[in-house]
Amino acid sequence: MTPFDTALRVQRREVDAVKVSISVEVERINTLETQTRSHDARMLQERALAYSLPFASDAWTARMKAERARLDEAAYLAQARLGRLRAQAVEAYGTMRAIEGAAERYEDEAERTIALAEQNAIDDIAAARFLRARAVVRKRSA
Repeated sequence: MTPFDTALRVQRREVDAVKVSISVEVERINTLETQTRSHDARMLQERALAYSLPFASDAWTARMKAERARLDEAAYLAQARLGRLRAQAVEAYGTMRAIEGAAERYEDEAERTIALAEQNAIDDIAAARFLRARAVVRKRSA
């Protein structure tokens, strides 16, 4: 457990949320592309029919052009949103990696501190044994 765990969880949630938003935006772009292709095919079919029938189709053509302009504008806006989301994802992921690095450094430092404390305890025990053994030798010599 590190003091960075909460921040890391929050950042991971943000990264996940951005991923979901990107997926939604990509799906929206795909839908708009499908609608645009369908619209173009319908326009071609209707134009072919308009040449064979004797009535004016100016209003229909204007409506279809307006619909195409709406689809193009929606696709442009979706691409712009996707670009912003990708930039946000890069930033969120970078922040998450920085927090992960800080948490790893904290854990490494805690492990080093524990290992140092253990080594110091072992050294103290060894020094105490040495001093006791030395004292025993001095008593025997004396």
